[in-house]
Amino acid sequence: WEIWTIILGDMDEALKHHRTDLQLAEQCKLPEATSRALNNMGLTFAQTGQFAQAVEFWEQMIPLVDDSLEKTWLFHNIGSSSLKMKQYEEAKHYGIRCLAAAEEAADEKWQLNGNVLIAQAELKTGNIESSVSHFEKASSLARLTEDEAALGAIQKALNEAKQLLPDGEHL
Repeated sequence: WEIWTIILGDMDEALKHHRTDLQLAEQCKLPEATSRALNNMGLTFAQTGQFAQAVEFWEQMIPLVDDSLEKTWLFHNIGSSSLKMKQYEEAKHYGIRCLAAAEEAADEKWQLNGNVLIAQAELKTGNIESSVSHFEKASSLARLTEDEAALGAIQKALNEAKQLLPDGEHL
């Protein structure tokens, strides 16, 4: 029911349902239901551009999540929201955690996403060489997974990052 409220666009109503879901899950000491409710709260806040609130709820999920694949998207959501809030070091931190979880899960698509997140954060903090390196890793993963759309976007970002390298350092 709650997810349809989000899809239909009534965010206030969605938040009300998610809060109730969270309260019940916590009262009944149900970690999976608590995790789901926290995620739904985070997604709803992120959809309305309230990234700080989204991150607060997602960070509460971290100790509840054991599955590596679930950790990948959780860390990616937190990192992407941090990037949007111009918290570049935090974005890089969660990008690294996303990548580590993706490697543990042996999931190449999430390894690609983690590398792109790190590359974007590094670019914003002026760590151009590291940014280029992570975009190149992401590019290789896009080729490996035959994701042409991602490959095109990554190549464009990679070329732009390479333009920022000092002369003679183009990798």
